[in-house]
Amino acid sequence: MQRPKLSTRNERQLLNQVLKSLGLPAAAECDRFFHYFHSIADVRYASHRQCRAYVGNRPQRRSLLTAIELGRWVQRAPRPILGEVLASSQLGQSLMDDLRYLPQEQLEVLALDAKHQIIARQTVFQGTLDSCPAHPREIFRVAVLNGAAAIVVAHNHPSGLPEPSHNDLAFMMRLAECGQLMGIPLLDGFVIGVHSYFSLRETGHLPLETTAVSG
Repeated sequence: MQRPKLSTRNERQLLNQVLKSLGLPAAAECDRFFHYFHSIADVRYASHRQCRAYVGNRPQRRSLLTAIELGRWVQRAPRPILGEVLASSQLGQSLMDDLRYLPQEQLEVLALDAKHQIIARQTVFQGTLDSCPAHPREIFRVAVLNGAAAIVVAHNHPSGLPEPSHNDLAFMMRLAECGQLMGIPLLDGFVIGVHSYFSLRETGHLPLETTAVSG
C-alpha cells in the first residue's frame, strides 16, 4: 500500500491518525496542536518554551514532537555507504576476507550507485556444502529495491578452490545478460577461494559485448 504524502491538504488527517495511535482524543488534540503551531512544518521553528506549553502534562504530545523531529532527520540523513569499488583486485581481496572460510556456499549481492559506491549488501542464498541454488529475480530484486545502478555478485567455494564450474559461469553470464536488459549491469562476478579468487572482469568475461539489433 502506498503511503500518503504529507501536504497542507491532508496534514490534519494524517495528524489525526498519529494522535489516535498515541491514545489521544484526535479531534481535540488536533485543534490543540494547530493552536500552538500553524502547521506541522512550523514545529521546526518552534521555541522550547512553545513546545513545553504544547506538551503540558501529556507525555504522548512529547512523543508526537519527537516523531516529527525523527521524520525530519530521516529526510536529511545521507544514504549509508558500505564501501567503494575501485578495482576488481581491491574488491576481490575484501570479499576473500569475508567469505573464504565459510563452511557453506553463500551467494552475496552488492548493490552499487552510479559512483560504484556500495549502498547495500545482502546474502541472497546459503546452500549446502557444494550447492547454492539461485534465481536472477532474487538477485535483481535487491538491486531494484535499493535503486542500484549496477551490481556485483560473489559466492564462495567451501572446497577452497576458486575455479568456477560450468554452472557457475553459466549462472553469472545469465545474470550479466539480465542486467544488460534491465539497465542494471553486472559490474563483476566473483568466486572466492581460500587463497585466491576468480573475477569475471579480470578474466575478460565482462563487460558483455553489445549486440546490434538489425532492422
